[in-house]
Amino acid sequence: MRQFKTGLIASIISIIFISSSFSQQMISPYSAYGLGLMSEKGFVSNNGMGNAGIAYQSPWFIPALNPALLGSQRFTSFEAGLSLNQNNINDDVTRYRQINGGLKYVGIAFPIIAGKYAISFTLRPLTTKNYDILRKSSDRLNDPQAEETKFSGEGTISQFSFANGWNITKNIAVGAEVNYNFGTLTDRTVYQNIINGADTIFLPYLVSTEFSDQYSDFSFTLGTKFMKQIGKNFLSVGATYDLQSNLKTSRNSYLQLLSTAETPLRPETDEDLFLDNDSAGITVLPQKISFGISYMKPNSWAILADVSYQDWSQYSSFGVSENSFQEQIKLNFGGEFTPNVESGSKYIERITYRAGLNISNGPLVINGNSINSFGITFGSTLPINKISNINLAFEVGQRGTLLDNLVQENYLNFNLSFTFNDRWFLRRQFD
Repeated sequence: MRQFKTGLIASIISIIFISSSFSQQMISPYSAYGLGLMSEKGFVSNNGMGNAGIAYQSPWFIPALNPALLGSQRFTSFEAGLSLNQNNINDDVTRYRQINGGLKYVGIAFPIIAGKYAISFTLRPLTTKNYDILRKSSDRLNDPQAEETKFSGEGTISQFSFANGWNITKNIAVGAEVNYNFGTLTDRTVYQNIINGADTIFLPYLVSTEFSDQYSDFSFTLGTKFMKQIGKNFLSVGATYDLQSNLKTSRNSYLQLLSTAETPLRPETDEDLFLDNDSAGITVLPQKISFGISYMKPNSWAILADVSYQDWSQYSSFGVSENSFQEQIKLNFGGEFTPNVESGSKYIERITYRAGLNISNGPLVINGNSINSFGITFGSTLPINKISNINLAFEVGQRGTLLDNLVQENYLNFNLSFTFNDRWFLRRQFD
């Protein structure tokens, strides 16, 4: 108990100092579309198994992908995750490398009735936007246009979740999750000079337009799990359903004149800089359905597979749909193996080893090309005492294509988390 509290306090203090790093997410030109890149919901133990785990239950970790799995929670668990990302962005001519990272998530779970009913609280990013694109005009015979246009954007929508799971019977569980989504995403365009026919009009300033959207609303997830014991092994089937979310959105639009160093020529408080102030609208996130299956021997090995479907063509913002989105299917496969969890002499035998892969089509479609992604993952769990641990996960992946002047991203993700488990709220019988 004392070790748990010490670790918990140390982790919370560390998180206070690094919490601002939620915004330091991977730079990707593909995050310019819609709400940006959706973050993986799973914790580091899931990351090491191809981000699978809708039907996977372990007593040593907080279940993140299916609230119904909480019903089997027996420990009070606290987990904090960090990430470090490297993204190599390539086109036909250039190559750009970018490295960043920071806080990935924070979660805590409590068994109200051990092995029967439990709740959890989690803070994590839902989606991130981080891009910087430069486009130069190549057609001097077109209508008047900017000689050079710079597109940039940043921001994070965070998600604070309250989940609860209940084991109705030994084999059947249900759960529900309430998420509060909040954050700001900003898209900015800066224009330099004007091309009119064969002439270039040089301007002593830059023209900037900016759209800043603030989000704040709830979303909901339902989950269920069915488990069957087969000899000493367990077969589990799980499903989750994310209801369609209608996020309240407030938009501020700006028009500014900037110096060539991109500093405002007028104070930002000038009212005439606003094109529109606090315009109210709705951003629609489409519903999502996911299924998972796992076959495992507890504390020894597990094999997992998940599939999810989400029709992103139903996405809209302020009543406007985007034709850059399509239906998305994601496949996640993984497994883990622990040589001997009870080994007292060989620490290496108590380490859990993981591997997996994930495949996704889209949901972006640009110039008729689906922006697909593929990743291979590896991971492990290093026990630090009988019930707490350190978790590691690596992912090597690729996103995008070089066709039609698009870009291809080759990324490497490293994830680290600390899980502290203890038994709270139990009356001691003896001292």
